[in-house]
Amino acid sequence: MANKNILAYNDVDFSQLMIEEVKENEYSKYQLLSLPKYKYPNGVIAMLYMKTPMMNYTIGGFPPAKDKDGNELFKDEYERAKWRCYMGDTPEEQALYKKMIELQNKLTNDKESIIGKSNAKKFDLENIIGETTNKEGEAMYYIRFNFRTDMTSKNITTNFFESGNPDPISIKTVSEFESKYRRGTFRYRMIVSLNKIWRQKKLPGKYGASFKIEQMQIEMRDDITDMNGNINMKSMFMKSQFDDEDELVEKTSKMKVSKKEDVKEDVDEENDAEETSDVETSEKMKSKKVVKQEMEDEEEEDEDEEIKPTKKTAVKAKPIRKKANVSTA
Repeated sequence: MANKNILAYNDVDFSQLMIEEVKENEYSKYQLLSLPKYKYPNGVIAMLYMKTPMMNYTIGGFPPAKDKDGNELFKDEYERAKWRCYMGDTPEEQALYKKMIELQNKLTNDKESIIGKSNAKKFDLENIIGETTNKEGEAMYYIRFNFRTDMTSKNITTNFFESGNPDPISIKTVSEFESKYRRGTFRYRMIVSLNKIWRQKKLPGKYGASFKIEQMQIEMRDDITDMNGNINMKSMFMKSQFDDEDELVEKTSKMKVSKKEDVKEDVDEENDAEETSDVETSEKMKSKKVVKQEMEDEEEEDEDEEIKPTKKTAVKAKPIRKKANVSTA
């Protein structure tokens, strides 16, 4: 049973989020930090844990290791342990998008209490919702999440699960994940924590919030489509598409039906040989059966239910559906 203090994304109420002013800390040389707390419906005050909806993995994911010219973009691989969660136009993804807009608005409204009134004008919010463009110049939107990593080994410590298996999968590096799972072959959902509110020490600077991925659940798919609605052919061929087994079952079924028909014909011939003068009585019984059958064959018409499209809630920025070549942030 899931912990009651892990909320579905659509049950989160950011008015219950409590944020203190950022302060010096022993963990960062470049930031001031505040640890936000959330008041749960049962009265518990603790870190906010939120469960995302299930989403298709057709775009986004880890930042690329190299640029288009083959130059390394990160000094160490663990620096790539970040996830860009692009927003599609499903109702669930749009609801998550709207929820993150609510958090951005709260961080904007509470700016003075987070930064301090004297320095508030010197800082701008690092948005929870990131924005980039595809090769056609169209805007695309994503949420920034970070995987948990061990400070000493630099290994990923986020737990990964495949649907139907309660045991975690051992994945310690970005390379291990990428060798095991390919874009377009699975759907996923996450449990994330709002682990800190931060402010840069330099002036002027940025302030914002950070999420850590505690768990990721992966559901393998062979019928997934890309953001343009096209069937992903690589995904389709991840399992056998040979229909030999289906043909064998069909042939076996036909043989069984054929044998039954042969037996029926033999029985009918025996019955014909044993017919007597009771033909008139038999015809009367057949007539009654026909009438009864006609009454039983009356069909009821089903009413077609008209499904009206749900009206989308307006948000400040609307995601698009086209697949993109995403540049590294």
